[in-house]
Amino acid sequence: MTGLAYRVFSYFGLISIFGSLLYGFRYNPHAPWRNYLFNIALYGVWAAVHLAMTRQWFKRRVYGERAGSLVERQVFIAVTVVTWLAVLWCHRPVPGGSIAVPGLLRFAAHVGFLFCVFAFFEGATFGALDGLLGVPGSAMSHSHGGETPLLTEGRYAAVRHPQYQAALLAGICSLIIHPNTAQLLWCLMIGGTFVAFIPVEEGQLIAARGDAYVAYRQRTPWRLFPGVW
Repeated sequence: MTGLAYRVFSYFGLISIFGSLLYGFRYNPHAPWRNYLFNIALYGVWAAVHLAMTRQWFKRRVYGERAGSLVERQVFIAVTVVTWLAVLWCHRPVPGGSIAVPGLLRFAAHVGFLFCVFAFFEGATFGALDGLLGVPGSAMSHSHGGETPLLTEGRYAAVRHPQYQAALLAGICSLIIHPNTAQLLWCLMIGGTFVAFIPVEEGQLIAARGDAYVAYRQRTPWRLFPGVW
């Protein structure tokens, strides 16, 4: 029963990222401008906690020999989900402008958003997602260390971070669905976190995987968008 509860909780947390983009963030043209600072600080605290928990020094200090284990993944997911839901609950509406978008374009943006969700989960099975989220009884996947296979095929052969690519494109679609400054603020913060985290994550992968990841980077030179970066 505990495993089922964790599974529902972790899946809800993962999909809530896309749900928040599609639902939209709080916008009010009459809200006080200081709410920008509050939201930036709120998100900054979440991002700092999230980043710290991915660092090797944190893992060694907190988990010791259990670093890279299923237990570590479960704690990471639980803390990330709870704090992210707290951010969604506590963030404040921000003022600013908005633009009118034709209904046909908004419909196209909804379709594009769903396509990005499909791209994010491309090839994923429930078993693979269980491993990603650390569901009890599953075989862990998507780790920096050598305890899981290095993903290099499929969309990983085109860009090294296809899931981040899909999330960024979903954010762009959400801006067409919710064309206001609140949505822009949150898309910039979330997208900026993905972009900023890529060098950190790749440094961890090189440290853990060595020549295998260096060879993969040489075969697949683009991080997010072929021909761009």
